[in-house]
Amino acid sequence: MKLLLVSGFLGAGKTTLILQLAHMAVTTGWRVAILVNEIGERGIDDQFMRRLGLSVWELLNGCICCTLTADLVTTLQTLDADYRPDLVILEPSGVAESGSILSALRYYRGTPLEMVRTICLIDPQRLAILLEVLTPLVTAQIRSADTLLINKVDVATPDEIAEARETVAAINPEARLVLASAKAGLEPGLLKELLP
Repeated sequence: MKLLLVSGFLGAGKTTLILQLAHMAVTTGWRVAILVNEIGERGIDDQFMRRLGLSVWELLNGCICCTLTADLVTTLQTLDADYRPDLVILEPSGVAESGSILSALRYYRGTPLEMVRTICLIDPQRLAILLEVLTPLVTAQIRSADTLLINKVDVATPDEIAEARETVAAINPEARLVLASAKAGLEPGLLKELLP
């Protein structure tokens, strides 16, 4: 089982990206499960994903990086035992710290994970504001990512994109940097690049 964690703040395009990645994976014959973490009592993204025929599990009423850590591990173990997905796509709440989620995986006791990857979506039009207001959370998400996906390149200005590239590269120079527009459609080879 492969695990792909997709982080990013509200409005960055996580759900749109996840839908496309899930579709790409399903069309290649993979069995896909999506875990959605919502802070509130009712999820919205999961309802939309289910209407599209995707297998979605919810983690509600808290954040999986702190209060719902045990629920995350238990859900992964249940998925492994009962559903046997090839790929689990995890959408944490927008304020989750990916590093804490990855640390929680040490308690997972199911079939060993073949691969764990983390993508952080960046909205180049709002990055400067988010960094000004939520510096520790934003930088923590960027630092813990394997891939930094600068989204919305179809609507951002060249200056916004260049500034976002420079900013995230300074925070996490080791991460792979990808430019994309989830809304306009991802390139078909992106799934293979993200999940070798």
